Amino acid sequence: MSKKKKVIEELLEEALVSEIEQPYGVPENWIWTRMGDVIKINPSKPKLDLPHDQPCSFLPMNKVNPQTGKVDSLEEREFEKVKKGYTYFEENDVLFAKITPCMENGNIVIANGLINKFGFGSTEFYVFRTSEKIDERYVYFLLRSEKFRKQARAEMTGAVGQQRVPKKFLESYPFALPPLSEQKRIADKVEHLLSKIDEAKQLIEEAKETFELRRAAIIKNILKEEFLDDKLPTGWRKIQLKNLFNIFGGGTPSKSKDEYWNGKIPWISAKDMKTTFISETMDYITEEGLKNSSAKLAKRGSVAMVVRSGILQRTLPVAFLISECTVNQDLKVFDSGDELINKYFMWYVKGNEKSLLHNYSKSGTTVNSIEFEKFKTHEILLPPVDVLKRKIDKVESAIEKEESANEILNMADSIEVLKQSILSKAFRGELGTNDPSEESEINLLKEVLREQVK
Repeated sequence: MSKKKKVIEELLEEALVSEIEQPYGVPENWIWTRMGDVIKINPSKPKLDLPHDQPCSFLPMNKVNPQTGKVDSLEEREFEKVKKGYTYFEENDVLFAKITPCMENGNIVIANGLINKFGFGSTEFYVFRTSEKIDERYVYFLLRSEKFRKQARAEMTGAVGQQRVPKKFLESYPFALPPLSEQKRIADKVEHLLSKIDEAKQLIEEAKETFELRRAAIIKNILKEEFLDDKLPTGWRKIQLKNLFNIFGGGTPSKSKDEYWNGKIPWISAKDMKTTFISETMDYITEEGLKNSSAKLAKRGSVAMVVRSGILQRTLPVAFLISECTVNQDLKVFDSGDELINKYFMWYVKGNEKSLLHNYSKSGTTVNSIEFEKFKTHEILLPPVDVLKRKIDKVESAIEKEESANEILNMADSIEVLKQSILSKAFRGELGTNDPSEESEINLLKEVLREQVK
C-alpha cells in the first residue's frame, strides 16, 4: 500500500507544473498540469477480435468541417477493410489534425455517433482520450484556441507543406485544469456563446455573398461588350492568357532558417488575399531567403491569384500589387508588362469569378485548386487602351461606392477575434462560471493518476 502511494506521489510531482512555468494565473481551486499526464495521446490500439464484416465508422480527415468542428459525414465500412494502416479511435475521443494544411485549417472534432462506438481514420490525426474525470469538450475547445494553435505551429517539424505537430510537444504542453463540474460549465457556456456568434457570422456571410454577387455583376456589366456578328472593331482582340501574360508561381523559403525570414520583402500567401490592392503582408522574407528558394520577385503592377486553397470552394482571390512582392507556392503571378492590362485582368477575374471557378476549379483530398494548364488557355476580350482606361475608371468608381455602403461586412474579422477572446477567457477562469467553494482539482488529478498505476 505504501509503495503504491509513493508511486502516485511521484507521478503527482511530475504532473504538476511549477509556478515559474505557469503562463498566467488561474482560480485557486484549479491546477496546472501537462497534457500527457492526464490525457492519453494516441493510445495503443486494442486487439479487436471481431467478425470481418463487423461495421464501424471511417473518418477521412477532409470530412471534418473546420468552421464548425463537426463531421460532415461518417462512412460505414467493414472492420476488416480498414483496421490496418489507420488511426483507431473510440466514442468521445478528440481528433486533432497534426499535419499542414489541415492543422492550419482547424480540423479538430469530437468523435460522436460512431457505429459500434469505434472507428478508424487518417493517420494524420492525433487521438486524445480523456478519462471520466476530464470533459472531452473542455479539451476540444482548448485545442481550438488560437493560443494553443499558435504554439503548435511554432513547434511543427518536417518538410514545408507537410509539417507535423510533434507528439512530445503535446505531451509536455501545460494547461490549466479546473474541477470537473467547472469544466462542464465552461464547455456549456462556450458552446452557447460560440453558437450565437456563428449565427451572427452566418448572417454577415449571407450579406457578404449578396454584396459580392452584386459587385461581380456590376463589374461584369461594365466590362461586357457585344458586337454585331461577333466581328471585333479595330483595336480589339481576343487572346489566351498564356499569350498575354508572363505567368510564374512562388515558393516558400525554409522555415527552419531564421535568416530567411523577417526581412523587408513582402511574401504573399492566401491569408493576405483579402484585399484588392496589396503592398503589405503578414510575413516578410530576406534577400537570402529569396535567393535560396523558388520564390521570385513580382514587379509592382503585377497581379497575384490564388490557385490552390480551400478558399477556392467559394471564391477566387485576385489582387493588384502596388509594391514588389513574392508569393508562396499556392499563388500565381500574372504580368503582361502593362499595368493597365494587368489591372483590367484583375477586374475581369472579379467580375467573372463564379464562371471561372465552375470551369477551372477541381477538388482535392484536402484543398481545392485551379486546373492551371487549362486556365492558361482561357480567352479574354481585350479592348484598345482608351477603352481599357475608361472601363477601369468606371469599375473602380462604382466599386468604391459599393464598398463604402457595405462597411458592416468588415465585422466578420472582428467576430473571429471575439471567438478567440471567449476561448482565452475560458481557460483563465474568466467566464464567471467558477465556484471557489468547489474542491481543488488536485484531488481529481490524484484519481486520474491512480487509474494509471492500477
